[in-house]
Amino acid sequence: MLGKMLVFVSHLTRILFSLEFLCCCFLFFLLFRRKISIPLKAGFVLVFLLLSSPISSWVIWKQERQFKPLKEIPSSAQAILVLGSGGVPEPELSIYQRLDASALQRTLEGIRIWNMNPEKLLVFSSEGRKGYPSHAAMYAEVAKELGVPSDRIFLLEQGITTETEALDFITHLPEVKEIVLVTSALHLSRATRIFEVLGIHVTPAPAEFVVKVHPGGSRITWFPSFNALNKWNSLIHEWVGMAWIEVRVLLGLFPTPTAENLHYE
Repeated sequence: MLGKMLVFVSHLTRILFSLEFLCCCFLFFLLFRRKISIPLKAGFVLVFLLLSSPISSWVIWKQERQFKPLKEIPSSAQAILVLGSGGVPEPELSIYQRLDASALQRTLEGIRIWNMNPEKLLVFSSEGRKGYPSHAAMYAEVAKELGVPSDRIFLLEQGITTETEALDFITHLPEVKEIVLVTSALHLSRATRIFEVLGIHVTPAPAEFVVKVHPGGSRITWFPSFNALNKWNSLIHEWVGMAWIEVRVLLGLFPTPTAENLHYE
């Protein structure tokens, strides 16, 4: 009983002393003022709903669960490509700590998939900051630490965006026409579309899931959270990015590999 009470108090204080709670109080103060117009009140309600975790989480869950973790590699796949996410080559940190959360999950998933068939080529991509180790090189260090031999690793170090990573890939590995593509689940639809437009057949391999569902059920709270805003931002980024791809494909403006669009020096 005491344990449950302490948990309740912990959750309550976390809510009461949060910036979200203060914003909620201000929102409801404005909402129930008589001088506020009905359209403005409707706007406040919409903001409240958008900042509620269940809605954004459900939308992300629907998009992410189009893909299931890869259990086997198609025999026709010629390489495993891990797309870049981020990292900082700070010398004092371990090779794992240098990667951001998404990059680490992508790298580890790429290694897990490679272990299914060690004969496949494991490709890491992403440039990083000029004059410093590339993101791809940092991911490769983790792979080597976990037993992937250097001769099974290939680095692509000139891609900055997903599109330029794809262009970098087909420039350096033009003979590869079928790959396992490893990236975050939310990003996978757009990334797959880019590679397929460029003539690469993709087996999608989701690495990072933003929304995870506990077997015992989820603790759903409608209390607004700025984390929900981050989720909407990620969703909109993917939706707009996908729309932009389709517009350029329709108009015949989608890029092809050149030194200019790969930022070669």
